Amino acid sequence: MDEADNTGGAEGHRVDLLFPEQRLVFEHAQGTATLQDVPNAPAGFRRYKEIQAEGGNAAMLVIPNSTLIRAAKTYVVDPGVAMQGAPYSAAVASYGVNPFHVQDVILTHMHLDHVGALVEFPGRRVHVHRIELEAPYSTFQRSLLETCDVVELDGDEGEIEPGLRWMLTPGHADGLITLLVDTDDGLVAIASDCIGPLPEYFETMSLPEDFGGREVLLEQWRRIRELKPALIIPGHYPPFRLDGDGAR
Repeated sequence: MDEADNTGGAEGHRVDLLFPEQRLVFEHAQGTATLQDVPNAPAGFRRYKEIQAEGGNAAMLVIPNSTLIRAAKTYVVDPGVAMQGAPYSAAVASYGVNPFHVQDVILTHMHLDHVGALVEFPGRRVHVHRIELEAPYSTFQRSLLETCDVVELDGDEGEIEPGLRWMLTPGHADGLITLLVDTDDGLVAIASDCIGPLPEYFETMSLPEDFGGREVLLEQWRRIRELKPALIIPGHYPPFRLDGDGAR
């Protein structure tokens, strides 16, 4: 076995936050772009919408949560936005894992903000659902997979290895998967952009009436809650825990 295959068994898998979510919001006017002073990602999303509602020009750089799973193999999940400095592979090394020994990447879906930093992990096995590979918006992203060994996931659910499984949770993207990881602290659900964009939506199990894919997303949220995960990692705000009744 190589080094990446000596990190655990079916029990006691470990999930760590590799790179935390960020929302950088800018208001643009007459050749200037002013970075907005917002305390966290949800506030950034609200400010972005406020600028638009006021008739202004808003831009938002969105960086999702990226995670490191250490099981029988080591996996990088959603390597995120390509940036100078190779921050994702450097973050892997900060956990004492040689990034060159990480041979597997999992993409929850193929939106560019979740895929761009795949350039830091060329030639890996990339696990992604077939629906996402066929999605019209993934044309550019598929070019990042040309040097990779693509492992197509198919159907409604499956297992990548014992203690690491996935289920199809569409709504935000038709082929989006939620990863389910058994750890010593309980089940971790890496739900990505299935959950969001604001924490209160999941907390109250409600979405605005005009929210795209509303009923589909609410059904996925119910499915995730029924599993009673100890920790949920959304795409664009901090991980959070549920109480014993499945409420935040």
